[in-house]
Amino acid sequence: MSDALRLAFTADLHWGVNEKGDEAARRLHGFLQADPPDVLILAGDIGAGENFEKCLAFFADLSCRKALVPGNHDIWVESCDARGDSLHLYEQLLPRISSSYGFHYLDQGPLFFPHARLGIAGTMNWYDYSWTIEELRNSCPDWEERLRQKRFLRGRHNDARFIRWHLDDARFTDRVAAELERQLQVSLTQVDRVIVVAHHPPLRELNYPAEGPPSVDRLLWEAFSGNRAVEALLARHGGRIPFVFCGHTHRAREEQIGPMRGYNIGGDYHWKRLLLLDWPQGEVVAHQFGDPEDKLPFK
Repeated sequence: MSDALRLAFTADLHWGVNEKGDEAARRLHGFLQADPPDVLILAGDIGAGENFEKCLAFFADLSCRKALVPGNHDIWVESCDARGDSLHLYEQLLPRISSSYGFHYLDQGPLFFPHARLGIAGTMNWYDYSWTIEELRNSCPDWEERLRQKRFLRGRHNDARFIRWHLDDARFTDRVAAELERQLQVSLTQVDRVIVVAHHPPLRELNYPAEGPPSVDRLLWEAFSGNRAVEALLARHGGRIPFVFCGHTHRAREEQIGPMRGYNIGGDYHWKRLLLLDWPQGEVVAHQFGDPEDKLPFK
């Protein structure tokens, strides 16, 4: 049996946000339907509320294996939400919905391709402010209050409004980091190499690119984007992790981080991006759907 695989990665489909974005996602779907890969992986922010299920239903007919990690938008809830709190969505409701449409929920276990000696481990990932907390302490007198309220100089992070659970960010970060470590330990006893997929960037090099001086708002965005624990975990196993893929920032990036090749997939509310990886050759090709120059306000 051949060890060749074609893997397709996309992120930030944000189904239902606007018609331009949905049309770009339909074009992406048509591209995959015309030449299906071996596996499709969605790297989070699939659709908030009922749009999570609507998006999976739209992609369910693709004749390939399918997997996903959720994003922060996918676990947003309103007050007194009949679906439960954000943790219930993450641990119970979204896995059930994913399974019903043929998607493997990577946050609860890796996906294996034994003939290729390859695994895929995944995590929504989270943030504990560790990327920039020292800089915030030194530059922002009210840094603790801004982190607690997720309040920028201009505006507020929507996670402060729609993430509802009994945990704080540091405790949830500990949970997802521990689960990813468990997945890697299990995977590396069964296969030679593991590709890691996350929503929030698992490596700082894949986060927002530096644009201008380190303003308070930029430091806060970085604080709410990732964590050092997962970075350290990937570094420990980096020799057996050839690729890392993520989303969240809507900014495409490609970086070599030690032995790992890292990709932030990119795409935005009104246009989408798809990366195709041919394994084991390692060639990655990007395809774009929609016009990134037709910009909507950044959210």
